[in-house]
Amino acid sequence: MTRQVQTIAGGMRCRDALRFFKEENLRRAPVMRGERLIGMVGLSDLLRILPGSVKEQDSRSGAANENSVVAQVMSTNLITLDPEDHLEDAAQKMLTHKIGGIPVLHEGRLEGLLTESDIFRAFIGMTQPVRELRVTFGLQAGLKEAPDPVLIALRLGFRIRGYLVHGRPGGEEIALLRVRGIKKKQFIEALGQAGYTVIEVVDNQPEQAGRPAA
Repeated sequence: MTRQVQTIAGGMRCRDALRFFKEENLRRAPVMRGERLIGMVGLSDLLRILPGSVKEQDSRSGAANENSVVAQVMSTNLITLDPEDHLEDAAQKMLTHKIGGIPVLHEGRLEGLLTESDIFRAFIGMTQPVRELRVTFGLQAGLKEAPDPVLIALRLGFRIRGYLVHGRPGGEEIALLRVRGIKKKQFIEALGQAGYTVIEVVDNQPEQAGRPAA
């Protein structure tokens, strides 16, 4: 999550908030009353009530929404997280509620803001093979189950760094296994013998003395 969070006050005029969003390149911000979180406002909320650019807003006079304040357009139906909540649960909340950022509270105090970009970065960190071997595979056609690929890797002396399984349309499951070890060829052959089809192999491990050829 982002700990250095840009916040705004509920009494700020929407026109000023829009300018602030543009200057700070923000898409959303927590709305505070003192140290208490009272809402969330997004760039889309401000543009809905103040269509046009900041420059256009400054050139207008007597516009109907000119004196509107953030508290009038913010969302008060808050979805929040605790710092100890699991990242997967946070991502599910974003999908369910169709939101791109969730404030993180601890004992009622704003600790940070978790955004969709944070989720993407975490996912890349979980799948990007840094000095590791990454193997993507699925069950061979017609098979419903096969031996545990993690056990196959462990028996060949690999250290497990990450294991993800996700579904494809139609119910097919694809697995991604990140490991460290030297028996790449034997591992790929063992997966095939166990009933898996290897889709992709990415080897970012440093060359080691005595390491078998791929």
